[in-house]
Amino acid sequence: MANNSNSKKFRISLSSMIFLCMGLGVLTGLFFGEMVAFLEVIGKVWIKLLQMTVLPYVMVSLIIGLGSLNYSEARLLAKKGSVMLLLLWGVTLIVVFLFPFTFPDWESSSFFSAAMTEKRAEVDFLGLYIPDNLFYSLANNLVPAVVLFSIAIGVALIGVEKKDTVLESMGILLDALTRIANFVVRLTPIGVFAIMASAAGTLSFEEFRRLEVYIYSYIAISLAMSLWVLPGLVTTLTPLRYRDVVGNTKDALVTAFATGSLFVVLPILVEKSKEMITRYAEDSKIGESAVEVIVPASFNFPHAGKIFTMSFVLFAGWFSGYEVEIKDYPILIGSGITSLFANVNIAVPFMLDLVHVPEDMFQLFITTGVINARFATLLSAMFTLTLTLLGAFSMCGLLKITMVRVLRYIVLTTLLLTVVVGGTRILFSLTMENAYAKDKFISDMQLKETLVPETVYHSQPPAIELPPLGTRLDAIVERGFLRACYISNDVPLSYTNNAGELVGLDIEYLHILAFDLKVSLELVPTAITLINQHLNQGYCDIGTSQSMTPEGALNGAFSVPVRHSTFALLLKDHHRADYATKESIWKLEAPRIGIQPLPYYIDLIKRILPQAELTIIESPETFINEYSDKLDAMLLTAEEASAWSLLYPQYAAVIPKPVTRRVPVAFPLPRDEENLADFLKIWLELKKHDGTIQKSYDYWVLGKQAEHKEPRWSVIRDVLHWVD
Repeated sequence: MANNSNSKKFRISLSSMIFLCMGLGVLTGLFFGEMVAFLEVIGKVWIKLLQMTVLPYVMVSLIIGLGSLNYSEARLLAKKGSVMLLLLWGVTLIVVFLFPFTFPDWESSSFFSAAMTEKRAEVDFLGLYIPDNLFYSLANNLVPAVVLFSIAIGVALIGVEKKDTVLESMGILLDALTRIANFVVRLTPIGVFAIMASAAGTLSFEEFRRLEVYIYSYIAISLAMSLWVLPGLVTTLTPLRYRDVVGNTKDALVTAFATGSLFVVLPILVEKSKEMITRYAEDSKIGESAVEVIVPASFNFPHAGKIFTMSFVLFAGWFSGYEVEIKDYPILIGSGITSLFANVNIAVPFMLDLVHVPEDMFQLFITTGVINARFATLLSAMFTLTLTLLGAFSMCGLLKITMVRVLRYIVLTTLLLTVVVGGTRILFSLTMENAYAKDKFISDMQLKETLVPETVYHSQPPAIELPPLGTRLDAIVERGFLRACYISNDVPLSYTNNAGELVGLDIEYLHILAFDLKVSLELVPTAITLINQHLNQGYCDIGTSQSMTPEGALNGAFSVPVRHSTFALLLKDHHRADYATKESIWKLEAPRIGIQPLPYYIDLIKRILPQAELTIIESPETFINEYSDKLDAMLLTAEEASAWSLLYPQYAAVIPKPVTRRVPVAFPLPRDEENLADFLKIWLELKKHDGTIQKSYDYWVLGKQAEHKEPRWSVIRDVLHWVD
C-alpha cells in the first residue's frame, strides 16, 4: 500500500512530462547540434500519427453535432456562433495593430528580388470550399471542402425521422477515433523531444538574431493574448474560472505548441469543452452538440494564429523601409481576412503585395515560422477553445454580461498590453543597434576574384586602330587585351566602391569573359549617348549591359540578352502610394518623371502616360542630388532602382502593378562584328548553364553572400571539441 501511494504521489502529469521533454530536446539540440537533425523524422512520424484520425473525427463529429439538433437550435447556433466569431476577430485585430508600437526607430531598404516582378498564385476558392470530389478533398486534406460536405450531411439529418440509429452508429465510430487519438497523445513526450531536439540543433543563430525584433514581439504579444486576453474574456462572460479554462486544457495547449499543429488537438478540445459544459449546464445536450459543431467548423475560418500573420506584414514594412501606413489598415483587414481563408503561405505574399511591401520579405516569414509557428498554434488552440466555450455557453443560456466584470477585464487587459508593448519597445531601444548599414554594404562590395590583369581608365584614352570589319574578335585575341566601355556610377552594374575599385555585376562578367579569351582587360569610361560611337570608332570592343533599343541596333549591335528586367520607379518613400499601381499613376494630373536618354523608351512612356512631364537625366545620382525637389520619380530597371534605394534609404524602388512589361538587357557591340556576336552568344549560353551568370547576379543584385556555411554551433563541437 505504501509503495502504491508513493507511486501516485510522484506520478508526473502528461503536460509536465511534455514540458520536461521539450527542455531535454532543446538541451540535446544545443549539445549535439546538427548531429541530431535525423530526429526530425521521428517527430514527423508522430505528427502524422496524430493527424491520422483528425479529418475522419472532424467529419463524424460535425455530422453528429448538427444531426442531433433541430432546425431552431441550428439557426440559433449559427447566429450566436457568428456573433462570437466577429467579437473574437475584433479583439484579435486590435491586438495585431499594436505590433508596430513595439518596433524601434529603424531606417532600412532591401535588395532587389525576383519576387518583386512575379505574379502571385491565384487561390482556387471553388476547389478549396466545394467538394466536387469528396475523396479528392480527403486525400489532399482540403478541410474546408470536407467540412462543407459534413455540414450538408448534418443539416440533412436534422429533418430525417429515423436518424437515431445512424447517429448512434456514428457515435460508436467517434468513440473509437477518440481512443486512437488519446493513445497517440500519450506518445507526445517522445514526439516533442524529437521535434525540439531537431529544431534546436539546426536553427541558425544568425537567422534568429536578424529577426529577433519580430520574434520577441510575437512571443510576448501572443503569450499575452493566449494566457489572458482570450481566457480572460471567457471568465468575464461565463461562470468558468481561469483555472477551468487554462488548467483543464493545458495538455491540449502544450501539445498544440509542441507540434505546431492545431489540427491534431481538435479532438482533445472537443472533449475538454464538453466536460466544462457538463459541469455548469443543467441540460448539457445542446451545449455538447454546439461544441461538436463549433470546433470542427471554426477550423475553416481564420483563427487568431492566422490573423496574427498580419503582424508580419506590418513588421516586413518596417524592416524593409516600406512602412504600412494607417490609411492602408482597412484594406489590409478586409482583403487580409478574406485571403486568410486560404493557406497563410498564399495569403502572406498577397497581403505584402496589397500594401506594396516587397514580396521577397516572404522568405523572412518562412524563417520566423520556425519559432513563431509554435506560439501561433498555441494562440489558435486558445482561440478555438474560447470561441467554442462562448458559443456553447451562449446556447445554454449561461452567457452573462456584467458591466463591473467587463470594465475590470478591459482595465486589466489594457494595463497588461501596455506593459507588454511598451516594455518590449523599451527593451529593443536599449539593447539593439539600429544604425542603417546597407549603404555601406553595397559600397564595400568587391569583385569575388580579379581573374585577369586590368587597367581602369578614368578619362578617354586614344582609340585603337580599327581592324577590317568582321575581324574584331581575332584582333582582341591577337593584341592580348579586351577593351570595354563602362558607365560610371551605374550601380549595381559598374561603379566605384569605397576602396576606389571599379566593381559591379558587369565588371565581374567582363573579367570572366577576358579570362576565357585569355586576354587582359582595359576599362574605359563612356556615356549612354556615346556608347555606339565609341564602339564603332575603336575606343572599346564591348560595353556594359543596357536595355536593348531599336536605336542601339541601328547604330551598332547587341549580344543576346543577358537577362530580362522590369522597369521600376525610383522615388521618395512618401510618393510610393501614388505610383504603386498603373491606375494610381494614370490618375495623377502631371507626374514629373526623370528618364535616361533612350529615345525608344521616352516615346513609349509618352504614349502610355501622355500627361507626364518627362525630364532627360543621365544618372540616378543626378536625379537624387539635383532633381529631388523638382521631379517625383525616375524610370530605371528594377535592379538599378533597388540598388540606389539601398544607398539612399529615403528612396524606394516601386514596380507599378500589375507587372506586364519586361525588357531585354544585353551587351552593346560594334556594328557588323558577327564573329564577336556569335562568340558571345555561345559564351553566354555556357555561362548560364554552368551557373556563372546566376551566381554573379545573386551576389551583386540579390545581395546573397557566396560563403561556405559552417556547421551550426554545438557544445560537443565548439566547447568540448569531441568532434570536428
